[in-house]
Amino acid sequence: MSRHLKVGERIVRTEALHGGITAEMRRLTVGTRDGGTRDLVLRSFVDPFYVEHAEDWLNREAGALALLTGTGVPAPGLVAVDPTAARCAYPSLLMTHLAGRTVLDDEGSETRVPLLARQLVAIHALRPFPKLATSLEQGRPPLAAPGVCGVDDRRHRRASNGRRRGGTGRGDRRDSQARACGRAGTRRGRLHPYG
Repeated sequence: MSRHLKVGERIVRTEALHGGITAEMRRLTVGTRDGGTRDLVLRSFVDPFYVEHAEDWLNREAGALALLTGTGVPAPGLVAVDPTAARCAYPSLLMTHLAGRTVLDDEGSETRVPLLARQLVAIHALRPFPKLATSLEQGRPPLAAPGVCGVDDRRHRRASNGRRRGGTGRGDRRDSQARACGRAGTRRGRLHPYG
Protein backbone atom coordinates (compact mmCIF):
# COMPACT_ATOMS: atom_id res chain seq x y z
CA MET A 1 0.00 0.00 0.00
CA SER A 2 2.73 2.45 0.94
CA ARG A 3 4.16 2.40 -2.60
CA HIS A 4 0.95 4.12 -3.76
CA LEU A 5 1.26 6.95 -1.25
CA LYS A 6 3.24 10.12 -1.83
CA VAL A 7 6.49 10.72 0.05
CA GLY A 8 5.76 11.60 3.67
CA GLU A 9 2.20 10.26 3.62
CA ARG A 10 0.86 7.55 5.90
CA ILE A 11 -2.48 5.92 6.65
CA VAL A 12 -3.83 7.46 9.85
CA ARG A 13 -7.29 5.85 10.00
CA THR A 14 -9.41 3.13 8.41
CA GLU A 15 -13.18 2.87 8.39
CA ALA A 16 -15.44 0.11 7.06
CA LEU A 17 -17.88 1.46 4.49
CA HIS A 18 -21.39 0.04 4.25
CA GLY A 19 -23.39 -0.78 1.14
CA GLY A 20 -20.85 -2.95 -0.69
CA ILE A 21 -22.54 -6.14 -1.86
CA THR A 22 -19.75 -8.09 -3.55
CA ALA A 23 -16.69 -6.74 -1.74
CA GLU A 24 -15.50 -5.24 1.52
CA MET A 25 -14.99 -1.50 1.23
CA ARG A 26 -12.71 0.52 3.50
CA ARG A 27 -12.04 4.22 3.59
CA LEU A 28 -8.37 4.88 4.21
CA THR A 29 -7.61 8.33 5.58
CA VAL A 30 -4.12 9.33 4.52
CA GLY A 31 -2.16 11.94 6.46
CA THR A 32 -0.26 14.27 4.12
CA ARG A 33 3.09 16.00 4.65
CA ASP A 34 1.45 19.39 5.14
CA GLY A 35 -0.72 18.10 8.01
CA GLY A 36 -3.89 17.63 5.95
CA THR A 37 -5.67 14.44 4.99
CA ARG A 38 -7.08 12.82 1.89
CA ASP A 39 -9.25 9.73 1.53
CA LEU A 40 -8.80 6.60 -0.55
CA VAL A 41 -11.12 3.60 -0.83
CA LEU A 42 -9.89 0.01 -0.85
CA ARG A 43 -12.30 -2.48 -2.45
CA SER A 44 -11.37 -6.10 -1.57
CA PHE A 45 -13.06 -9.33 -2.65
CA VAL A 46 -12.92 -11.65 0.38
CA ASP A 47 -15.86 -14.03 -0.14
CA PRO A 48 -14.65 -17.18 -1.98
CA PHE A 49 -17.44 -16.91 -4.59
CA TYR A 50 -16.47 -13.35 -5.48
CA VAL A 51 -12.74 -14.07 -5.29
CA GLU A 52 -13.27 -16.58 -8.10
CA HIS A 53 -14.56 -13.77 -10.35
CA ALA A 54 -12.41 -10.97 -8.97
CA GLU A 55 -9.73 -10.85 -11.68
CA ASP A 56 -12.23 -10.21 -14.47
CA TRP A 57 -14.42 -7.88 -12.43
CA LEU A 58 -11.54 -5.79 -11.06
CA ASN A 59 -9.93 -5.47 -14.49
CA ARG A 60 -13.27 -4.28 -15.89
CA GLU A 61 -13.69 -1.80 -13.07
CA ALA A 62 -10.14 -0.50 -13.45
CA GLY A 63 -10.68 -0.08 -17.19
CA ALA A 64 -13.93 1.80 -16.64
CA LEU A 65 -12.39 4.11 -14.03
CA ALA A 66 -9.44 4.82 -16.32
CA LEU A 67 -11.83 5.56 -19.19
CA LEU A 68 -13.84 8.03 -17.07
CA THR A 69 -10.78 10.02 -15.96
CA GLY A 70 -11.06 13.59 -17.21
CA THR A 71 -14.49 13.13 -18.80
CA GLY A 72 -16.53 15.17 -16.35
CA VAL A 73 -18.49 12.08 -15.26
CA PRO A 74 -18.19 11.90 -11.46
CA ALA A 75 -16.17 8.77 -10.74
CA PRO A 76 -13.36 7.82 -8.39
CA GLY A 77 -9.86 7.95 -9.79
CA LEU A 78 -7.98 4.68 -10.16
CA VAL A 79 -4.92 4.49 -7.90
CA ALA A 80 -3.96 0.81 -8.19
CA VAL A 81 -5.42 -2.62 -8.86
CA ASP A 82 -4.28 -6.07 -7.73
CA PRO A 83 -6.82 -8.40 -9.39
CA THR A 84 -4.97 -11.63 -8.51
CA ALA A 85 -3.92 -10.76 -4.94
CA ALA A 86 -0.26 -10.78 -5.94
CA ARG A 87 0.53 -8.03 -3.39
CA CYS A 88 -2.61 -7.85 -1.24
CA ALA A 89 -4.24 -10.43 1.01
CA TYR A 90 -7.28 -10.42 -1.33
CA PRO A 91 -7.96 -9.23 -4.90
CA SER A 92 -8.33 -5.47 -4.49
CA LEU A 93 -8.73 -2.10 -6.15
CA LEU A 94 -7.54 1.17 -4.64
CA MET A 95 -9.28 4.36 -5.75
CA THR A 96 -9.83 7.92 -4.68
CA HIS A 97 -12.80 8.60 -2.46
CA LEU A 98 -15.87 10.08 -4.13
CA ALA A 99 -18.07 12.02 -1.70
CA GLY A 100 -21.62 10.81 -1.37
CA ARG A 101 -23.62 8.06 0.24
CA THR A 102 -25.13 4.73 -0.74
CA VAL A 103 -28.91 4.84 -1.07
CA LEU A 104 -30.68 1.50 -1.32
CA ASP A 105 -34.28 2.61 -0.69
CA ASP A 106 -36.79 4.81 -2.50
CA GLU A 107 -36.15 7.87 -0.33
CA GLY A 108 -35.83 10.93 -2.58
CA SER A 109 -36.26 8.97 -5.82
CA GLU A 110 -38.21 11.87 -7.42
CA THR A 111 -35.02 13.93 -7.18
CA ARG A 112 -32.53 11.15 -7.88
CA VAL A 113 -34.08 9.71 -11.05
CA PRO A 114 -33.57 12.83 -13.21
CA LEU A 115 -30.00 13.17 -11.87
CA LEU A 116 -29.27 9.54 -12.70
CA ALA A 117 -30.78 9.96 -16.17
CA ARG A 118 -28.47 12.93 -16.87
CA GLN A 119 -25.48 10.90 -15.69
CA LEU A 120 -26.45 8.01 -17.98
CA VAL A 121 -26.64 10.41 -20.93
CA ALA A 122 -23.15 11.69 -20.08
CA ILE A 123 -21.77 8.16 -19.75
CA HIS A 124 -23.31 6.96 -23.01
CA ALA A 125 -22.01 10.03 -24.82
CA LEU A 126 -18.43 8.83 -24.21
CA ARG A 127 -16.66 7.41 -27.24
CA PRO A 128 -13.87 5.21 -25.92
CA PHE A 129 -12.95 3.48 -29.17
CA PRO A 130 -12.02 5.98 -31.91
CA LYS A 131 -11.58 3.26 -34.56
CA LEU A 132 -14.98 1.78 -33.73
CA ALA A 133 -16.67 5.18 -33.77
CA THR A 134 -15.10 6.00 -37.15
CA SER A 135 -16.22 2.70 -38.67
CA LEU A 136 -19.78 3.25 -37.43
CA GLU A 137 -19.85 6.77 -38.88
CA GLN A 138 -18.65 5.41 -42.23
CA GLY A 139 -21.30 2.69 -42.23
CA ARG A 140 -18.90 -0.23 -41.84
CA PRO A 141 -19.75 -3.10 -39.48
CA PRO A 142 -18.09 -2.69 -36.07
CA LEU A 143 -15.45 -5.41 -35.91
CA ALA A 144 -13.16 -5.46 -32.91
CA ALA A 145 -10.36 -2.95 -32.88
CA PRO A 146 -7.13 -4.96 -33.30
CA GLY A 147 -5.46 -5.63 -30.01
CA VAL A 148 -8.37 -4.38 -27.92
CA CYS A 149 -9.60 -7.75 -26.75
CA GLY A 150 -6.87 -10.11 -27.86
CA VAL A 151 -9.02 -11.84 -30.48
CA ASP A 152 -8.27 -10.78 -34.04
CA ASP A 153 -10.83 -9.63 -36.61
CA ARG A 154 -10.81 -12.93 -38.59
CA ARG A 155 -12.04 -14.81 -35.54
CA HIS A 156 -14.81 -12.27 -34.96
CA ARG A 157 -15.92 -12.54 -38.60
CA ARG A 158 -16.03 -16.34 -38.49
CA ALA A 159 -18.01 -16.36 -35.26
CA SER A 160 -20.49 -13.72 -36.39
CA ASN A 161 -20.90 -15.33 -39.86
CA GLY A 162 -21.70 -18.64 -38.18
CA ARG A 163 -24.28 -16.99 -35.96
CA ARG A 164 -25.92 -15.30 -38.96
CA ARG A 165 -26.26 -18.68 -40.69
CA GLY A 166 -27.72 -20.17 -37.53
CA GLY A 167 -24.56 -22.17 -36.88
CA THR A 168 -21.55 -21.56 -34.73
CA GLY A 169 -18.90 -20.67 -37.30
CA ARG A 170 -16.22 -23.32 -37.75
CA GLY A 171 -16.82 -24.59 -34.25
CA ASP A 172 -13.16 -24.55 -33.27
CA ARG A 173 -11.67 -23.12 -30.07
CA ARG A 174 -10.91 -19.79 -31.68
CA ASP A 175 -14.54 -19.27 -32.69
CA SER A 176 -15.71 -20.01 -29.17
CA GLN A 177 -13.18 -17.43 -27.94
CA ALA A 178 -14.61 -14.86 -30.32
CA ARG A 179 -18.17 -15.62 -29.22
CA ALA A 180 -17.18 -15.48 -25.56
CA CYS A 181 -15.31 -12.27 -26.20
CA GLY A 182 -18.38 -10.73 -27.81
CA ARG A 183 -20.51 -11.63 -24.80
CA ALA A 184 -18.04 -10.95 -22.03
CA GLY A 185 -17.35 -7.28 -22.65
CA THR A 186 -13.65 -7.53 -21.83
CA ARG A 187 -10.69 -9.72 -22.56
CA ARG A 188 -7.34 -9.43 -20.89
CA GLY A 189 -8.53 -6.54 -18.74
CA ARG A 190 -9.27 -4.16 -21.59
CA LEU A 191 -12.65 -2.79 -22.58
CA HIS A 192 -14.21 -4.46 -25.60
CA PRO A 193 -16.33 -2.57 -28.13
CA TYR A 194 -19.09 -5.17 -28.02
CA GLY A 195 -19.44 -5.33 -24.24
